[in-house]
Amino acid sequence: MNAGKLKETHSLDKEEVLHELMDQYADELSYLAYSYVKNIETAKDLVQNTFVSAYTHLDSFEGNSNMKTWLYRITINKCKDYLKSSAYKKLVLTGAVKENADTGANPAQRFERKEQATAIRQILEKLPVKYREVIIMMYYQELTTKEIAEVLKIPEASVRTRLRRAKDKLTPLLQKEALGYE
Repeated sequence: MNAGKLKETHSLDKEEVLHELMDQYADELSYLAYSYVKNIETAKDLVQNTFVSAYTHLDSFEGNSNMKTWLYRITINKCKDYLKSSAYKKLVLTGAVKENADTGANPAQRFERKEQATAIRQILEKLPVKYREVIIMMYYQELTTKEIAEVLKIPEASVRTRLRRAKDKLTPLLQKEALGYE
């Protein structure tokens, strides 16, 4: 939803805007929250809190960024607040790999894909948080570097640098995994 459409709709009915946002972004935000907290129920609660905050602060949305990045930022903040309040010392972004199970695949192929997804998830966990988040947002959430910069509130050049450094760190980890070393 773009800012112009939001302002038009907003003047009509704030609740309709909320329902439209929930319909459009609930799944993406749930996936994002789950990647932080690793618990489905907690992720759902955090997304609900995100929508409550968005509804409450809808008047303050100026349209300087797009709605998607605004909601991502709120969700990430909710997740980080939750992790701090729960005495987490380390931000864990697992569950970031989409498991695209091909319904036509045989059980052996599905098992192999699941094993690969688990291996990739474990490798991603070895990256520092600042590199993990950009990899996840770029390749799994399919955000642009500009959108990632808006979400993380860092310059776009920093996003590109983090992506390059993340890839540099991932290469030896992936090679090590491919060779079967641990």
